[in-house]
Amino acid sequence: MLFSLGIVALLRTTKYLLPEFSHGVGKEFPYRPPLQSSRNLPIPPAIVPNRNRFLSSIAAAVFLLWLSDLQSPAGPEHVILISCDGLRPDAVELLGAKGAPHFYRLITEGSYTHNARTDADYTITLPNHTCMITGRGVKGGPGHGWVSNSTPKIGELLHRNKKAYLQSAFDVVHDHGLRTALFASKKKFVLYDLSYNERNGQADTEGADNGRDKINIYQLDELTDPLIIKFVMAMSREPFGFSMLHLRDCDSAGHGSGWDIANGTPYINAVVKVDRLIGHLLTLIEASPRLKDKTAMIVTADHGGRLSTKTHTKADEAKNYTIPFYVWGAGVHAGGDLYALNPGTRADPGEANPPHNAKSLPPVRNGDAGNLATFLLGLPPIKGSTINGKQNLKVAMPPPAK
Repeated sequence: MLFSLGIVALLRTTKYLLPEFSHGVGKEFPYRPPLQSSRNLPIPPAIVPNRNRFLSSIAAAVFLLWLSDLQSPAGPEHVILISCDGLRPDAVELLGAKGAPHFYRLITEGSYTHNARTDADYTITLPNHTCMITGRGVKGGPGHGWVSNSTPKIGELLHRNKKAYLQSAFDVVHDHGLRTALFASKKKFVLYDLSYNERNGQADTEGADNGRDKINIYQLDELTDPLIIKFVMAMSREPFGFSMLHLRDCDSAGHGSGWDIANGTPYINAVVKVDRLIGHLLTLIEASPRLKDKTAMIVTADHGGRLSTKTHTKADEAKNYTIPFYVWGAGVHAGGDLYALNPGTRADPGEANPPHNAKSLPPVRNGDAGNLATFLLGLPPIKGSTINGKQNLKVAMPPPAK
């Protein structure tokens, strides 16, 4: 009862209107009716909360987590995969520890590289997010084959496009009995909900039958402040084994004003905002014994962007294909460089973006994320995956020799 009252109080502190739920109009983006998904949570009006109200909402949800922890046993390990759409690593470096304290916390307390890579052939959003969840590149026989970057039309699915089922990290985690979620800030991400729903998901053949619906919760909100609130609320109710969170802010600023990393530009201000949102998630994790020391975060991007442009489509431009990759939390080595931790399986590519079939060791890619998530959860790799298919991207120091 206390938990339920707390959720209502949290909604009211953000001026959400109850019970009149609807897809709302945000201040920053024109309203267009989104593609419906049978499992979208009810979405309140997308209001941009003021800072005090937003922080109060986060604090209320964290308090709910604390209350539930007094009566709940420790849950399973959790992995949160965060995609910072359009994030350039040199923007984080420009801001430094003072301007981006939470990104730098990921650096000092976790393992990272600022020289990771997108897909070898595409530097656009949906193809690279599909790499993340399937552990495949885009092109060729082993690739996932999805090259569109727009909201899917009726009937368009990953598997139909590939003419074969594409297993994902959602499949692996769900089929082993853990809850999954996708919280997205762009409508086009409905592609994944439609591809892995109760109609189009593959039958579960791993132990108990957990059904075909591989993504338990799909949530869309084009404004990332309320999206984070919804994510915190959902984790407060029942933490996910694997969740993917998409934050659009850097990409929106880049398309609007260019990928200008100078102080005070819209783009650098968006990076500061994303840093703040990640800080709220760190607070969430540390506030609850159910999550603290049992949760890992993987933070990466789908592409960067060039200074003089408002696009990122040229896949041969280093500023487009150079991205960050951070891993933080349970089981992760503090202060580790991912290339130094993986001398036998990964190689720093310098300025290049080598093809997937190169004879040299591959770079760290955003496509490593899916199999890293399943590895951290103690689960097998994604079937058919070619990126980190051996789950050999290490984020912890090996034990000392006896």
